[in-house]
Amino acid sequence: MKYQMIAIALWLICGVARAEGPLVGLEFESEKNHNSGITNHAVDIVPGWEFAEKNLINRIELLIERNQDTRADADGVLAKENKLFVRIRHDGDFTDTLGYYIRGGVGRSFNNHRDFNYAYVEPGIEYKFTQKWAWLVAFRETNSIDGVGGQHIAQFRTGPGFDLDKKNEFEFLYVKGSGDASLTSWVVEYVRRF
Repeated sequence: MKYQMIAIALWLICGVARAEGPLVGLEFESEKNHNSGITNHAVDIVPGWEFAEKNLINRIELLIERNQDTRADADGVLAKENKLFVRIRHDGDFTDTLGYYIRGGVGRSFNNHRDFNYAYVEPGIEYKFTQKWAWLVAFRETNSIDGVGGQHIAQFRTGPGFDLDKKNEFEFLYVKGSGDASLTSWVVEYVRRF
C-alpha cells in the first residue's frame, strides 16, 4: 500500500510537470434569494494554471470573490462578503461531441455576519455543437465544512459556452439553487489563456 501511494504521488507530480500555461478568469454573478427577496452581485477574479489534457488534474484555480447585497435586509444589515476558494478540475471526453468535467475545492468566506469554511463538488457534462460552441449542464453541491448552518445549497447550472479562439472563452449560465435557500442566478464568465 505504501508503494502504491508513492507511485500515485509521482504520477501526479509528473502530470503537473507537463503544464500548459497560466490563465485568468473574470466572473460576474447576479443572484436573487427568493427567501429574502434580496439580490446579490458578485465579481470573481480567477487566476489559475492549466495542465495537459492527459493529466488527472487539468486545472487549478484560486477564486477571489467580492459580493454584496443590493439592499439591506429587514434588520438594516447590508451583507458584504469576500471569499477565497481553491478549485481543481478534471476534464474528459465520452465521444467527440460529449465531454464531462468534475471540479471542486475548499474555501473560506469572510463576511459581516459570520466567517466559515465551505466546499463544493460539481460534476457536469458538455455537448459540443461545433469546436467553438457547446452547451453545459452541471450540478453543484455546496456546504459549510465547519458546522455553520444555512450554507447547504444544491444547484442546477446550464448554459452555452463559446470559444472565441484558443485563448479566449465565454460562458453564460442560468443557475437554480435549492436547499437552505431558494436562489436564481445569472452568471457570465470570461477566461483568457496566456
